[in-house]
Amino acid sequence: MKKFFDWAKGFLSENGQASSKRFVGLLSAIALCYTLYLNPNDALVYSVAALSAAALGITAVEKIFKNKSDKENEG
Repeated sequence: MKKFFDWAKGFLSENGQASSKRFVGLLSAIALCYTLYLNPNDALVYSVAALSAAALGITAVEKIFKNKSDKENEG
């Protein structure tokens, strides 16, 4: 159980700081699963899926471009 909490803490934070975008993305993904199970309404499913994808995608894009800019500043 401790390994899971350590993993979750590492997943939801970056360099010791909490990442709200990752938290929103994970929460949206859980809400999407719940929505699909309870009421598979197309508009609701698409909106929750878009929110989840946007939150997780923004985090990934920031990480990619942050690394490129850091490397350019060092070199």
